Amino acid sequence: MEQGINAVDEAASGSDLEVSTSDERKLGLPFILNVPNRQTSETETVSDPPPVSETVGSKIAELSKEEKKRRRTCKHEGCNNYIVHKGLCCRHGGGKKCSLEGCNSSAKHRGLCWKHGGSIKCKKNGCDKKAKARGLCWAHGGGTKCRDAECTKVAVSNGYCWAHGGGKRCAYEGCIKPAYERTRNLCEIHYAQLRNGSSYEVYVQLRVSSWFVIVLGVMC
Repeated sequence: MEQGINAVDEAASGSDLEVSTSDERKLGLPFILNVPNRQTSETETVSDPPPVSETVGSKIAELSKEEKKRRRTCKHEGCNNYIVHKGLCCRHGGGKKCSLEGCNSSAKHRGLCWKHGGSIKCKKNGCDKKAKARGLCWAHGGGTKCRDAECTKVAVSNGYCWAHGGGKRCAYEGCIKPAYERTRNLCEIHYAQLRNGSSYEVYVQLRVSSWFVIVLGVMC
């Protein structure tokens, strides 16, 4: 008799649970919006995305590396230095300016440029030169050494000193002397000839080149 009563109670509790579950389902948003209740069967499997080929993956990786490198490079034409501020490197005005009023030079230390006390002295005893790296001047090993195995000079650019190809060269054909932006990418000698008008060859050569507009500005 007691077993029969227990069975009836269990059946009643089960029916109450089903009713409550049904009521909760009716109060849900899917039931109100009449969204079909789709349940994934045990046998149903989710298909994996198609594998990406190795060639496509390598191209994506290469492009991402090139893009990252380009974004880190100074936006000044022909400059490969890393950006410091506003898309420019220190050499092209990307660094902070000297805090001294009226000075447009880049700040090196304590908010000042080298001219106004922003430099650090070489830590070598008896040396009053400015430190370049690791607290030392170029003469005492503060600069980056040239990549040439037998060279002990300081590297200027691209890991090499002037003697081994570092730095910018004169735009005049056949001239390998150092050139600067202030001399219109010419060496001191050819720039002086251009300014004085004593060398017609320099003018003709640069007139044909991409520096035609700059040369006209200088000659005028």
